[in-house]
Amino acid sequence: MHRHVVQVIATAIAILAAGSAFAQDPPSREEMRATLAKKPDLRRAPAAVREQLAASNELIRREHLAYKVGYTSALDVPLEMLAATKIPRELPPDALKIAQAGAELARIDHERFEEVARLNPHLLDRLKFRLACNANAGSWDWRKVGKVTPVKAQICGTCWDFTAMGSYEASYAIRNNALVDTSEQYVLNCANAGSCSGGWWGPVYDFLVTHGTASETADPFTGNDAQACPANIATPYRATAWGFVNTADWTKAPSPSAIKQALCEHGPLATAVMADAQFQAYTGGIFSSNQAYSWINHGIVIVGWDDRKGAWLIRNSWGTNWGETGGYGSERGYMWIKYGSNNVGIATAWVDAARRFYVLPDRYRELLRERQIPVPPLPDPDPLIRQKLKVIKLPGH
Repeated sequence: MHRHVVQVIATAIAILAAGSAFAQDPPSREEMRATLAKKPDLRRAPAAVREQLAASNELIRREHLAYKVGYTSALDVPLEMLAATKIPRELPPDALKIAQAGAELARIDHERFEEVARLNPHLLDRLKFRLACNANAGSWDWRKVGKVTPVKAQICGTCWDFTAMGSYEASYAIRNNALVDTSEQYVLNCANAGSCSGGWWGPVYDFLVTHGTASETADPFTGNDAQACPANIATPYRATAWGFVNTADWTKAPSPSAIKQALCEHGPLATAVMADAQFQAYTGGIFSSNQAYSWINHGIVIVGWDDRKGAWLIRNSWGTNWGETGGYGSERGYMWIKYGSNNVGIATAWVDAARRFYVLPDRYRELLRERQIPVPPLPDPDPLIRQKLKVIKLPGH
């Protein structure tokens, strides 16, 4: 027993030592972009990578783990530049005003949607909103119904930003039946939610409710967190509500059943995890760890589950030369992670994108005022989306 413990400790030290070699000379933004886009060749791997993979494979063998590691592009980047979600364990009450009102804001929005759908019976079929997601089912994957946008690659410590916008884009696809590419750069420079050294999605969702963000075309991602928020850019991509899945204590992971229910009700979810050196080298299988961690360091998006695997399907933002396909399509960048492993599930949050074919009722704005939340100027319904969906009647019109 003593010998086994010593071996485990030695293996862990070897993995950490190998990983630390990448932090000697952090890459620039452009170098990181090129690194994550490049397909790694194990024959040309640095000695530190080879040592880390050898130690990782020994750990997997010894602990009978069910996943594989390999030379991913993420291994050529210091982990702290990839995993920089920083969520305070305690937040002032003012920081969560919109989240605390989230359920009521979402209810008002849903009632307006039902009213519009009643006046336009064909709408639900055109929106494909009533999808077959069932929280009691053995598995679900939002990609299979076309509601997940392509995997992206962060080029600095902005996993929190890509997590927020990844879940938002999926919600937009579900609620408007349109795939969009939103601007993480605009969020980085304007939302006051973090920097290239870290942040988290709560302030991003607040910003999407009160201001909105631009398209990727209007403000492409450069990873420059020092530039001013650009003026005179259209910000049509807004949210109506957001909230934590575990409303009793967001610092603890919700139960799997609660996460499944939220996935079906709201779509893909933002969540946190502890990404370690093993996570960084993941290439397939069901990831799990026997290591106990006290907190988290990385943001990812939960897009589905599989009870036979006992795992969540997550989408990462480290490009397509990391991870696996998750059993669907050819795009890599996904991981199966065991329920509860590496603290996955802490700060799990949902966001509801604003539907673009109706205006919310006055009660919505009144609730924002009651909670002392800035009231955004509400745009008119998008005529192109209304035409596509053939929305003929609107309440009060």
